[in-house]
Amino acid sequence: MVPSFLSSFQTFLTDAGTWIMGLGAGGGSLMLAYHALMRNFNEDPQMVAHHTASMKKVLIGTAIVAASGAIATFAGTIL
Repeated sequence: MVPSFLSSFQTFLTDAGTWIMGLGAGGGSLMLAYHALMRNFNEDPQMVAHHTASMKKVLIGTAIVAASGAIATFAGTIL
């Protein structure tokens, strides 16, 4: 029999992981779209390079956030 506080913690981890993955992916895609749009509208090579580098950073950050959400969800399911 699982204690009630452990069961509620399991539910919390699963729900929090789902929210983190969903909001992280949505926010990352919006930031990626912003930098892609701004890169296309700029003609200055320095600004194009800046937005290209920012897109790479956003992709890496979004992958980290999605992985942390997946880990929290997985921890909630196996707990």
